[in-house]
Amino acid sequence: MKQKYRPKLPDFLSLCERNFAQLLPLLPAKLAVGQQLVIGLDDDHFYRIDVLEVCPFTTVVQIRALHEQRWSVVQPTFDVRLYHDARLAEVIGCHGVRYFKAVYDYPNTDMLQPDEKRQVNRLLSDWLQLCRRQGFQAEPVLG
Repeated sequence: MKQKYRPKLPDFLSLCERNFAQLLPLLPAKLAVGQQLVIGLDDDHFYRIDVLEVCPFTTVVQIRALHEQRWSVVQPTFDVRLYHDARLAEVIGCHGVRYFKAVYDYPNTDMLQPDEKRQVNRLLSDWLQLCRRQGFQAEPVLG
């Protein structure tokens, strides 16, 4: 019989710490609601970061592809909450799912994996590593 998934909090917090450290260089030093930044990975792949919420200790940003790519690959849209005092970045929404539970029963009606929360944060980590490897160019959206 398969064992029930049990989250490992230290591993998850380490992942969120790494995401914070990699996401912070993409953001302007002074954050304000409504700010937008375009990230260009190459001539065909552009993403936009929108600042949705700024509070004394947290910021919420949305990261999404600017245009659908030529092939039929689903481009992730991340809603990420940055906890500045704890130096953590956690995905709070991805592909229309908001506020992930730590563990899901499986199977479930939405077909989310038992460790869905960890998986979407790992996906953000992979995207941030891609930005770093590609030598992203970030430009503020003027207007």
